[in-house]
Amino acid sequence: MQEIRHGIFLAIVILGLILPRLILAGYPLDSVYVSFGIFVSLFVDAILSYILFGSIIVSLVYFLSILSLIDILNYMNLVNIYILFPYSMGLAVALFFGMIIRRRYDDEFLSSLRKINITFNFYTILLSLTFLIFAIIIYFYIYNSQLFLIGSIIAFLLLLISGKKEDSPLILSSWIFLPYLMSQIGSNGEEKGICIGEIIGILKRSSFSSSKISTNSNYKWISYRSKFYINLERNKNFNIIIVGGSGSGKSHLAKNIIRKGNFHFLIFDIHGEYDVNAKRIDISKISINPLSLFGQSPRQRALEVAYMIKSIFNLGSLQTIDLSNIIVDAYGEKGIFEDDERTWNLPPPNFRDVLMLLEKKKKLVTTSQELNKIQSLEPYIYFLATNTFMDNSINLYDLISDDYVLDFSKVTIPEIKYVIIETILRSILAYMYISGQSNFRKMIVIDEAPFILSKESGEQLMERLFAESRKFGFGFILISQSVEYVRKLIPNTSYVFALNIVDPTEIDFISRLIGGQDPDIFKAIYNSLPKLERGLIITRDILRDEIILVRSN
Repeated sequence: MQEIRHGIFLAIVILGLILPRLILAGYPLDSVYVSFGIFVSLFVDAILSYILFGSIIVSLVYFLSILSLIDILNYMNLVNIYILFPYSMGLAVALFFGMIIRRRYDDEFLSSLRKINITFNFYTILLSLTFLIFAIIIYFYIYNSQLFLIGSIIAFLLLLISGKKEDSPLILSSWIFLPYLMSQIGSNGEEKGICIGEIIGILKRSSFSSSKISTNSNYKWISYRSKFYINLERNKNFNIIIVGGSGSGKSHLAKNIIRKGNFHFLIFDIHGEYDVNAKRIDISKISINPLSLFGQSPRQRALEVAYMIKSIFNLGSLQTIDLSNIIVDAYGEKGIFEDDERTWNLPPPNFRDVLMLLEKKKKLVTTSQELNKIQSLEPYIYFLATNTFMDNSINLYDLISDDYVLDFSKVTIPEIKYVIIETILRSILAYMYISGQSNFRKMIVIDEAPFILSKESGEQLMERLFAESRKFGFGFILISQSVEYVRKLIPNTSYVFALNIVDPTEIDFISRLIGGQDPDIFKAIYNSLPKLERGLIITRDILRDEIILVRSN
């Protein structure tokens, strides 16, 4: 059973019906003592049902389930309606105090109705119809109970909606397991997408918790067993953010998505830990020219490169403008001009060409002020005028057409690593505009995302990629130990997966992001995040609109 609450409740109900008779075995069944015992039991059952299931509708259906049990146990005649009195009293008390304590009324079953996504399955229909035929034979011809038959017919209809073919035998139980079948509404059995793990809990308002993770809140993790699928095609974009502390299982989750997803991918592997089936490139052995135009004008590309260098070395605004102008002049030296698009396909300059141009300009300057401007840029250009940034030893556009892992583990200088990453990301952005709109075709994984997002140019570039990549068929998986750097990207993200987090500020942000404005939900998530074991994930299932606890495969 996926909902252990229902099994526990039914066991309590049966005990409550049997114990008064066993304890008071010397008294007749219709004595005041036995009746009072059953009265108290049913009163408590009604309160307990509302606490466990958070639904007045489910609790009312359980009244019919209890009637069925009483009839089966032969305690009293089915039409002895006085059973309604203690149960209805208990339910009224529970609802009254529930509304006072919660200050509002939420019905879990009504909420689940909003999540119905009916997809009729042939095997589900066939199995359910078979058990319905058996139920008709049993309850109409053998047991002769129209009420039980009605319960089985309703169970049959619920199974058609929920799609849970494994629950088909419950049709024979009529009303007894009907509340359980109601709890399956909104969680279709036939899912599509990438299965990345198993849902082991759903955050619900309840006094009953079936998880080892304590929330100290009115909301508890209620045990639930179901595969968890992410369906990128059904969301507003293809972007995913994974946050969690060191060793929490972030990279493992990303690899899980990549291995199970039927799409091409490109991985920026900062530490050399992605052992997936793809072509692997040792970035320390290749050369990339950041001054490649990627279909842009010389002025635009010069501004982007100057801004990138500013972000790495903390250049001033005037230095950035001077650097941009020098790069434009370097394009001109190669015959590439702003007002002539035909020249944009010519081989671009590299940083050695820019350095040589600086040397020329030093010989031509007439004032110390102009000389100082050139000399202030010279150390940075000299640093970048290495073999790493000479020419493109790989075709950057080829990275789009197949599966690649870019291994940065042997690139020891952070500035060089950053220039290579941003240059490749710029080429991807340019490819998007050149190739045009498309269905989903490529997932790009960036591990240690703060390495990029901590730089101004990298942050702006990633914001642009996250905002625009959807229509061009690209998605991103960003992995970060810190929430701080990914905050601006979250509005353009379909899934945020939170693993174990211990920093109070970051726990606070994630709890509000996933939990919304409800203070009880916030408290439950806040108390759960630092207790998560490796591989456990808290996220909001957008399609079901539920906060779930997932164990990654």
